[in-house]
Amino acid sequence: MGKVNIKSIAAALNLSPATVSRALNDSHEVKATTKERVLAYAAKHHYRPNPFAKHLKTGKTNLIGVVIPFLSSPFFLEFIDELYKLSLLQHYTLLPFQTQNNERTEKEALDFLIRQNVAGIIISPAFENSNTELLKSIHYDHCPVILFDRIQHDLNTYKIGIHNSLETFKATEELIKKGRKRIAFLCGKDIGNAKDRIRGYKNALHNYSIPFQKDYVIDADYQDPTENIDSELKEIFQRLQTADHMPNAIVGGTDTLSIKILGVLADLDLRVPDDVAVIGFTNTNLANYLNPALSTIRQPTQQMAQLALDLLIRLMEKQQDRREIQYDDFLLGATTIYRKSTEIA
Repeated sequence: MGKVNIKSIAAALNLSPATVSRALNDSHEVKATTKERVLAYAAKHHYRPNPFAKHLKTGKTNLIGVVIPFLSSPFFLEFIDELYKLSLLQHYTLLPFQTQNNERTEKEALDFLIRQNVAGIIISPAFENSNTELLKSIHYDHCPVILFDRIQHDLNTYKIGIHNSLETFKATEELIKKGRKRIAFLCGKDIGNAKDRIRGYKNALHNYSIPFQKDYVIDADYQDPTENIDSELKEIFQRLQTADHMPNAIVGGTDTLSIKILGVLADLDLRVPDDVAVIGFTNTNLANYLNPALSTIRQPTQQMAQLALDLLIRLMEKQQDRREIQYDDFLLGATTIYRKSTEIA
């Protein structure tokens, strides 16, 4: 059989090309039984829509906007890389932007993407509810928007992330089981998923009857992972050390902080894991080569990118009013790898 397209599906099923096109786009004008026949045939014969033909007909481009906080973050960089490879297979081109956790920069990026008439947008918001009204306007009236990673946002759409509270609960629990009870939590100030990660940390302490200490939750204020925040972190831990209140374990709530803290502790002549055990979120492949090798919670970027693209294309192809769609949250499983930074004798 030659290449499967709308005309060949129509001929095989004795339908008009217009009916097949509407069925593939989930139009309410087509009976459910007809849709099932068309979709089953299309799936069996590996039908793939031709985006170029569709763009000519609808005036939409083959561009997908991707808005992330940092291109320099190992997690976001890996996500972009995966999404780029997957998008090429579907004949889409990515337009990536970084916001550096700045709401105004995020707005400028979104405005630019709309002017470019993008077919859809995938975004990890700068803050918990940054540019809410603008994103709603884009999603309902211009093109579909998918949220990933930072999904505590009021926009009603598909959201893809991990179970942040569960992952930090498990990391904190692991440290407690190894005999550590003075556990600090490092997080980025005002970063979207920090609340969920702190909740998991607190729940683990509560479950093991360990009192929560407010000064062990350390908010690092930075706009970019490349910023030199080492001196700020060193000052905080030096103060705890001087007050004889130094934690003996640390959970890093972001990949930036998880990596930086090893150097900060070394500057304070603290040994990892003997004096302070460390585990943190990061997707860097260098974690195994740090000194010591860093125990990490790794997010499933390939799964997240694939799901984000699949859901976005599904929305781009639907003719239904996006206000009326029932959306789901997708919480994927992360992988925790224990290395020398938590190997407590």
